Amino acid sequence: MRRFFAVLLSSSFATFTLFFALNWPTGSLANNRIKLPDIGNSSNIVLSAGIERKLGEAFLRSIRRSIPLSNDQEVNDYVQQLGRHIAKHSDQPDRAFNFFVVEDKRINAFAGPNANIGINSGLILATESESELASVFAHEIAHVTQQHLQRAVELATQMSVPSAAANLAAVVLGLAVPGVGPAALIAVQAGQAQKRINFTRAHEAEADRVGIQNLASAKFDPRSMPTFFGRLQTASSSYGQKVPDILLTHPAPVSRTSDTAARAAKYPYRQVADSQTFRLIRMKLRVKHHPTSIEELIQALTLESQQGTQNIKNSATYGLALALSKDHQFNKARLLLNDLVQQQPDQLHYLTANALNEYRDGKTLLSINLFQLAKKRFPDSRSVNLLYAEVLLHHGQPEKALSFLNEDLQHFKPTPSVFDLLSIAYGQIHKPVKGFQYRAEYFYSMGQTKDAIIQLEQALRAAGDSFYYSSQISNRINQLRAELKAPRLL
Repeated sequence: MRRFFAVLLSSSFATFTLFFALNWPTGSLANNRIKLPDIGNSSNIVLSAGIERKLGEAFLRSIRRSIPLSNDQEVNDYVQQLGRHIAKHSDQPDRAFNFFVVEDKRINAFAGPNANIGINSGLILATESESELASVFAHEIAHVTQQHLQRAVELATQMSVPSAAANLAAVVLGLAVPGVGPAALIAVQAGQAQKRINFTRAHEAEADRVGIQNLASAKFDPRSMPTFFGRLQTASSSYGQKVPDILLTHPAPVSRTSDTAARAAKYPYRQVADSQTFRLIRMKLRVKHHPTSIEELIQALTLESQQGTQNIKNSATYGLALALSKDHQFNKARLLLNDLVQQQPDQLHYLTANALNEYRDGKTLLSINLFQLAKKRFPDSRSVNLLYAEVLLHHGQPEKALSFLNEDLQHFKPTPSVFDLLSIAYGQIHKPVKGFQYRAEYFYSMGQTKDAIIQLEQALRAAGDSFYYSSQISNRINQLRAELKAPRLL
């Protein structure tokens, strides 16, 4: 088995129960100016691109198996667009970054192998400006581009990629979402190395410095980084004995706020307005994760919809419409959404919300007509494409849905939800072989390899005498079985 070294990845904004905290992990490698902590590995081997890619894919499967990720394509589209815009202004503008949202109210962001960066929904809600959110992306991107993630911890020796990724995910999740990672693994495997690298903060300073550069180059406010740090620091100081263990083991120095403020001050002052999409995505998450009753939320949003600039009023009105639809007050939601669509026909979120409100109200044909309009206005929108396909499947139009799903396969890397929709579509048109195959890929992408094999075995039986399908399916079964037989620590 090929020997390689996996990496324990930096989780820059660590979990804070119900509020904010900071995580201060591993050491910097940039320009050989910062001495790495001794973590028991003298080889200094950097992962090859091929190994890192495989590790990144397996890492994502382990993450999906352990914690809920957002299936809201509009939220995912926004996060991808914002993250990739900032990455284009980094030291690796052509690198394929992948950004995803963790459905967790705690404040956290973390980087994984192969430029996979996770952002908690709670962090998006905690930011008070789009530049603040962008500063988190810029910081995490800097960890990747400065190769802080490559040699942080020797996590796997003579191990398979899936086994290494599972252990890596457990360690990262143990830091990011306390109680998720297996306690024994975190205590035994990660404990000693983590203690030795937690106290090396030079990599954080470099990520801040490079992140501010990227932030300014991407036309965001570089002062947003110290502003966000300052609010986190103020919030953490009020917690006393309630501070989670992660903050106790990764203390956040006050100097970080002043250091980043001094660096940001070197850039010309720039007032950056929030995009309307940022406001709408935060509003959508707020409605989804509201801690109060739906009645209290509706009352609060009703007041907010009458205050501020027109864009701020519109975002509150959008949130109010979502809340009313959630409360089955479809007629009231319809009136608000129709008005928003007329005001801003170029804002896709208003149109898709209107279409989904009609669908939930049982007006499926009207919903399909609105999605047809949305598809015409926003032909390149992945969220419109997938939402439209889903409604078509529910309405018993699998052939038309398949045209949109196949279009998605041509332009994007498939996600678990796409595999799921494809399996449903092929089932509806009575093509069980492909239905089972895509269902298998859904389970595999969710880290459920055994369930994937079961689906493939059903596909093999359904294939009958077809040599083409039988050979294809058998090869895939053999691949997954070999992966299961590989040594694992979990």
